[in-house]
Amino acid sequence: MDYNVLGGKLNRGLAVVESYKLLKAGSEPSEEEEFLACILGWGIEWLQAYFLILDDIMDNSQTRRGKPCWYRLPKVGLIAINDGLVLRSQISRIFKRYFHGKPYYVDLLDLFNEVDFKTTSGELLDQITTSEGQKDLSKYTVDVYAIAT
Repeated sequence: MDYNVLGGKLNRGLAVVESYKLLKAGSEPSEEEEFLACILGWGIEWLQAYFLILDDIMDNSQTRRGKPCWYRLPKVGLIAINDGLVLRSQISRIFKRYFHGKPYYVDLLDLFNEVDFKTTSGELLDQITTSEGQKDLSKYTVDVYAIAT
């Protein structure tokens, strides 16, 4: 978690908190509301870290944020796949702990699942249209898009 979640700009998570404050339209969020917005923001950061770990492996990337990619570390290797999956699975557990019983809980889980699906579908399209590191957009067709999404 420290290696893959921290170290980025954290702009996605911070944007959640700031957006929530703006949506409150002038009234200050309660301490609990601000805390829950932070939890949601961290969920987005964890989701991003999960995507990046797996994307680095699929793209055979060397570095991320000026450091070797997680899977490139000698004691990590392809265990990084499971590490990414652990990050993703923990999001649901954290959300259950803090959001279960809230009227928007199921919608929140659905939203994260949909973002996960759309992102992984996009990654599939990226993989389909890339051969040996070279993009070949002729492989991107309506049929391929329909299969991936």
